[in-house]
Amino acid sequence: MPFFNESGNADGEYLSDGMTETLISSLSQLPNLNVKPRSSVFRYKGKETNPQTIAKELNVQAILNGRVTQRGQDISLFVELIDISMEKVVWSETYNRKQTDLITLQTDIAREVSGKIKTKLSGADEAKVTKTYTTNPEAYQLYLKGNFYRTKYTEEGYKKGLEYYQKAIAIDPNYALAYHGIALAYDFANGWYLPPHESEPKAKAAALKALELDETLAETHYLLGKIVFWYEWDWATAEREWKRANELDSTYPASYPLYLVNERNNTPKRLPRWKRHV
Repeated sequence: MPFFNESGNADGEYLSDGMTETLISSLSQLPNLNVKPRSSVFRYKGKETNPQTIAKELNVQAILNGRVTQRGQDISLFVELIDISMEKVVWSETYNRKQTDLITLQTDIAREVSGKIKTKLSGADEAKVTKTYTTNPEAYQLYLKGNFYRTKYTEEGYKKGLEYYQKAIAIDPNYALAYHGIALAYDFANGWYLPPHESEPKAKAAALKALELDETLAETHYLLGKIVFWYEWDWATAEREWKRANELDSTYPASYPLYLVNERNNTPKRLPRWKRHV
């Protein structure tokens, strides 16, 4: 579930949301483990909902809750894993760290949670769930802030998201995920706040740079495929990117649904804006 911000101010929201998203991404790397995506989980943010009701609606066997408190340079995080069938907390832990230790905090939590869910992690599995994309804690915080504002899906949000991603890259020029964030921000702005001829080339350039830095980003391969499909109508490249995304992460489809293609002339149907960003 979305981690709860106990800091007493809205400035801490980026951290609680960011830690939730990072754990979703990390745990999703484990084979044979169905972790619900951000779009499913964050609809419960700020709502008082019974765990059994959530589990039934999401069709899950366990729920991970968390509470984050930030006071100056000190961060405290309480997490608990609830087994729904047993109706009990099967594991809980409190972590107290400095802000400069935020990256190692994320990897420690991911390792411990995945170890509780799976009886034994292979070396490859542990490497996946603890993978980090920057060693600079300031760049990481700026990236989390970029995600926080970008996912508000507003004009101000996408602009502030871009600003934070660019600041992260200024600190760590090899931060692939920050480039992926830029690609997402420009792709969202397409048709809403920027004309396609301005937004999509920038989105594509950022996605290509992300993949240049880290070819294993499944989400970037998928996004690049969508960009070239809709903006350039480059079917071959789109299909190649989607297949690569599927090879890296089977939760991504290997091809676009056939119903999106006009059978008579083999051109894509234009989806409503909201459907293209689900």
